Amino acid sequence: MAESPNDAERAGKADAYVGPVLLRERYLIDPSSPLGELDSPSARAYAVQDRQNLNRKVFALVCEPGLPLRTKVMAALRGATFPGMMPLVEWDTVYWPPLGQRCMAVIYARPQGGKLFMSATPEYGQINEHDLSRLVFDPLARAVNELARHGMTHGSIRPDNLFFMDEERTDVVLGECVSAPPGFNQPAAFETIERALTSPAGRGEGTVGDDLFALGATLVCLLLGRNPVEDLSEDDLIAARTKWGSLTAYCGKTHIPLALVEPLRAILNDDPGQRWNREKLDLWVDGGSVTPTRVKLVPSSKTGFPFAGKEHHTARTLARAMTQNVGEAATAIKEGGLGLWLRRALKEVKRADKIVEIVHVAKARQGDWQGSDDVVVARVAMLLDPQAPIRYKGFSFLPEGYGPALAVEFTRGGDVQTAAEVVARELPGFWLSAQQDTRLNKRDIVKTFAQLRGFLQIKEPGYGIERCLYELNPSLPCQSPLVTGDHVVAIEELLPSLDHKATRGETKARPMDRHIAAFIATRFDEDTEPHLRALAAAEKGMSLIGMLSLLAFLQWRLRLGALYGLSSWVAGLLGPAINIYHSRTVRDEVERAIPRLVRQGSLPEIFDLIDDAEALTRDAKGHATARAEFIAVEAEIKRLADKGAARAAAERTGQRAAAAMSVVISLAVVAVVLVSGIW
Repeated sequence: MAESPNDAERAGKADAYVGPVLLRERYLIDPSSPLGELDSPSARAYAVQDRQNLNRKVFALVCEPGLPLRTKVMAALRGATFPGMMPLVEWDTVYWPPLGQRCMAVIYARPQGGKLFMSATPEYGQINEHDLSRLVFDPLARAVNELARHGMTHGSIRPDNLFFMDEERTDVVLGECVSAPPGFNQPAAFETIERALTSPAGRGEGTVGDDLFALGATLVCLLLGRNPVEDLSEDDLIAARTKWGSLTAYCGKTHIPLALVEPLRAILNDDPGQRWNREKLDLWVDGGSVTPTRVKLVPSSKTGFPFAGKEHHTARTLARAMTQNVGEAATAIKEGGLGLWLRRALKEVKRADKIVEIVHVAKARQGDWQGSDDVVVARVAMLLDPQAPIRYKGFSFLPEGYGPALAVEFTRGGDVQTAAEVVARELPGFWLSAQQDTRLNKRDIVKTFAQLRGFLQIKEPGYGIERCLYELNPSLPCQSPLVTGDHVVAIEELLPSLDHKATRGETKARPMDRHIAAFIATRFDEDTEPHLRALAAAEKGMSLIGMLSLLAFLQWRLRLGALYGLSSWVAGLLGPAINIYHSRTVRDEVERAIPRLVRQGSLPEIFDLIDDAEALTRDAKGHATARAEFIAVEAEIKRLADKGAARAAAERTGQRAAAAMSVVISLAVVAVVLVSGIW
């Protein structure tokens, strides 16, 4: 890891630190020396000095915070020599003064000849046929092939990401590919149709065929000296590529050099089964003979289906239009005209029957999510265009790209609820059922989304959509507002980050939220289930003990040093937890002991004090004994009170009886006297 931030950095005072930033004790990155010509859409370039080799020409890309980075690819490329690739030298997180937070910085060898084309406009300038094959296609095809051989894709092949490594401008290489998810920075024209239909973050790792398609589209632009489809809207571009095929849509009647005819026909083929794979690319790169590919267009009907003001002759363009006009699409689907068009115009009887089933289910489940217009349209779109992404309420992704797409929704304030609904409503499973591509690893996809559904069904901290986020994005920093500025990726970095926050006095809230709980559950390779259950307790005191136990467990198992700030922060919140002791004497003893443990910076010691099993047992027994004694005394008091009441009642009864007897006797005496007088 890079050196720890100094006090000014921890205070978030970006203007207090203006000198070079040191990465791994070796590379000095100068924030005051930007290199705009080497920028990437998701990273900014800066001058770098190598302290161990002052003559070495390198530069840094400081990545945009919040994006899931391709750290596995970084690790594979670091220090390695890949032909046709700009060498990746080193990478790490650093505190970046212009942003006032920690960011990922990637050190690359600096291209001495600059970009292949410096202009950012659609006009690239033409390259002659000979140079196009020799300088560009051959070395870059080898680069794609070598990446594929190591189980990687590039995902960022386009004209403005090509560089000359030498001053003579003869050595063309691919630029960076690690500062964002694969395909995130790619214009739709440089992606296959199915990936072009997907949101940039949801395209997934892709295949060697996807990289080759991007290379083919790049070659066309370099051959023509411009992007031939730059002026088309995304809808018009998809329509043109669907109708004519991507090669024809891009090249038209342009003359293609004979040496590039077959490669371009193969790599710009819209049928994934016909597009070159690594074996065919291997054969071509080595000078072998490759069987010519057939161009297969999407089935089109003479009779169009009227929808949203247009006549659609292919199921692909109709599916896209329907996902963009859900209410109108649901009406058209339920009226039955779509099924009839599929049967008669496209001869798609099985798909038509499945759509009828969807409509029957929707009508039977009105008021349920299965009957909602959004689900009905999403499912029908998958049947109309199975190769296209899952599209639901504007959220679109291919299954392997769900993780990065979810991360971008989180980090850029998108609709996370929609992303969760996609999983809960089992749309990935429906998408899989519509696939006919035998190369798909369906078992892994099913397993992944089944696990995600399980996480979503548990509402307690450590689960939910936050758990899905970190399970799918191992390079994503913790997104809790408590630690976002520190770029916490490794579990070992979490408690020190919280400790730094405490030293800044930012301790009003708990040092625990749903993001931190899910981050720990994902990145900590220990059983955290008992701690999470305690954390989820409804009673405040028990929940605080659960929080303390989880944080203490981390400090103990990771063997972290003293955490004075965090210990003080946690201790200040423990009032309700201390109150679980019934004995006032014990509570006073615990409160007096806490400051001493805070000064040790030990969360495990504080936890042992609060959750002392023997003390709790003694307290419980003492409480039970006191309670029993209290009940006994109360019963005795009641008995005595009842006995006194009975005696008083008897006395009152005796008094009343005596009074009555005296009256009777008096009356008798009076009677006797009266009788005696008469006589």
